[in-house]
Amino acid sequence: MLDAFRLLRDPLVPLRLKLIALGLALLILSPLNILGDIPFLGLVDDVALMSMLAGWFVRAAARSQASAVLDADELALVVR
Repeated sequence: MLDAFRLLRDPLVPLRLKLIALGLALLILSPLNILGDIPFLGLVDDVALMSMLAGWFVRAAARSQASAVLDADELALVVR
């Protein structure tokens, strides 16, 4: 989870990806509980969904950072 918070502030992670993750987090934590609860689990299902969302965001942000670094390296080769 801490990696996810760190990546939210990283300028190499696209804003679109950050907005998707924040929107999904709000949907999960919404007091309207749009998704509903899994019977007999209560808040545990929200914690599980947030953990899965954080894992997805970290993987997607890492791919995005890697492609940004590769693009910068390719640009450096062209400029030389």
